[in-house]
Amino acid sequence: MNPNPTPNPDGESVDRYKTKGLPAYLVLDTSYSMSTFEQLLNATLLHIYDTLFVSPQTSEFIHLSVISFNTQAHVVTPMTDIEDLQSLPTVVCAGATNFVPMFELVRGQIDSDVRALSDAGVEVLRPVVFLLTDGAPTDKPAGAWQEGLKLLHDRSWKPYPNIISYGFGSAGEQVLSRISTVAAYLAEGDAAATGAALSEALASLLNSLVASAKARQLQVPEEVKGYKSIPLEHVN
Repeated sequence: MNPNPTPNPDGESVDRYKTKGLPAYLVLDTSYSMSTFEQLLNATLLHIYDTLFVSPQTSEFIHLSVISFNTQAHVVTPMTDIEDLQSLPTVVCAGATNFVPMFELVRGQIDSDVRALSDAGVEVLRPVVFLLTDGAPTDKPAGAWQEGLKLLHDRSWKPYPNIISYGFGSAGEQVLSRISTVAAYLAEGDAAATGAALSEALASLLNSLVASAKARQLQVPEEVKGYKSIPLEHVN
């Protein structure tokens, strides 16, 4: 793992803050093509939350929200204290792979979450988005997703996020390269279209969260088993 600078997006004095916190967004492609992995996705989500729950050091630093997207985007779990979760909602895979509604929802959630954390006395580090997808954008007209992406790449927006992506199945290198700002990984080999690729991606992001909590700043995976690292078009 290598540290990635995570400045306070609001640029405020940290004197009033009681602790540091990293807003993290796990953004899952739940389109129809992911149906084969639906059970695996839900089981892994439970494992991620269990890991955070039993590790106070991690859960106090990582403020996790899960967002799914297909034809529309949905907040699966909002950014809340893990201890306050009564149950973990499950995801259902169906529909298209529209990225624009997801970009819009992620931006809105970041705005409200950063504000809430700051009001609670948390020094908010730059948010991080972990995107997992197995397909190409289906937004209409073609290319609309690139306009929508400007919502997250907007450098005049103070809490713009670091973005790390994992692609497998039919995901394209060019799309991942365009979206990501910190790192992008594309599964390769015989396992690229199987649950093994999804499992490795989810394990990688969980390791990244745990390592980030220990370092008190974002830690980016140096490599991911079964994946190749993709050169980025946009780098922080």
